[in-house]
Amino acid sequence: MDNNIPNSLFIFVSMEQETLRKQYCQSCGMPLRFDVEEYLGTNADHSRSDEYCYYCLKDGEYIVDIPMEQMVDIWVKYTDKYNEYSSTSYTPQDLRILLNKRLPTLKRWKQKEITRNVHNEAVGKIKAYIDQNLNTVIDVNELCRISNLSFFHLRRVFKDMIGENIGSYIQRLRLEGIAHKLILTNLTINGILEQTAYQTNASLAKAFKKHFGLSMTEYRERFYQVTIKESSPQIAISLQPQIKKLDTQTVISYPVERSYKDRNNYLKIWEKIVHYREKYIKKEDSGKYVSISRDNPQVTVEEQCRFYLGVFITGEYKPRGKFSIQEIPGGYYAVFRHKGSYAALPELYRSIYEDWLPQSNYAQSNSISFEVYQNEPRYTDMSEWTTDIYIPIEKRK
Repeated sequence: MDNNIPNSLFIFVSMEQETLRKQYCQSCGMPLRFDVEEYLGTNADHSRSDEYCYYCLKDGEYIVDIPMEQMVDIWVKYTDKYNEYSSTSYTPQDLRILLNKRLPTLKRWKQKEITRNVHNEAVGKIKAYIDQNLNTVIDVNELCRISNLSFFHLRRVFKDMIGENIGSYIQRLRLEGIAHKLILTNLTINGILEQTAYQTNASLAKAFKKHFGLSMTEYRERFYQVTIKESSPQIAISLQPQIKKLDTQTVISYPVERSYKDRNNYLKIWEKIVHYREKYIKKEDSGKYVSISRDNPQVTVEEQCRFYLGVFITGEYKPRGKFSIQEIPGGYYAVFRHKGSYAALPELYRSIYEDWLPQSNYAQSNSISFEVYQNEPRYTDMSEWTTDIYIPIEKRK
């Protein structure tokens, strides 16, 4: 501290900063009227709050539990009331711009963002653990440990964020894994069930029929796709994958969910990944960009398909917010290389699944597939964009 500046000045500045911080309701963003006591909210001990207005806080509790965006919408709807209360003259459009900037800085929404990030991180860890241990007994105590949540909060947070109970989520993934093998491998039903021996065959059969509306035998008869087609010279020439054996790969990833349907939202996710890579990951630990699909869209309904974008990493990192650490399982993969626009990729996938896979000596060993981008579009001419598609395979028996 500069000895020439009196302590009283520092105290005064601190008080001024505190006053500025509290000049708006820390929930709705409306200027606080300290001159009219009745306009202030009340704390748990019924005293008047110096942070919240009477619209937002009563006896220490928020009066309404709504998203921040809805809070803005309410004030925009009642712009005249806001102007009357705060002696301003905003138009609805101006008020929306103002509140969209102000509310994210306020105590209520900053705390919600912190809580949301904590929950995103916890759920990301839980989902990654489930993916890696789907064919073993999953101990709920271990889920509580890795998420740092009690069992009560684990169930509530998971249901709120994923939309499914955690037990239902695990069972659905297991049943969809069985369905995938029924239609894309020639394993016997007993052979498939042996890979999920933590449950009895009878209980799995009952759960499968309840979920899909068909028995395993009926499901295979209706959807079985491993039919050897007549050889096509054109396909043989155009589809010549490399067969590679990979070690387990680690990815820092971000969920796409349904954003892939909106180009702007999809690009925003890529921007987040690029920013995350540049800000948090050391260059020597960072690899190529990747997209991961964990589900077979012929088995899993579109809204529940798990699709991620990310970047390969070699070091150990703690994920932040909705980012999570995922493992791509080691094993054998058929690798198809594509050069040019990404718009042609759907047709390549069609050829892989409808033409190459049935003619080959391989079956897809699990429902995961991923793409590795060998160069970045922002630095590369479209004609040189290079994408490698990885399909996990196993020899037909």
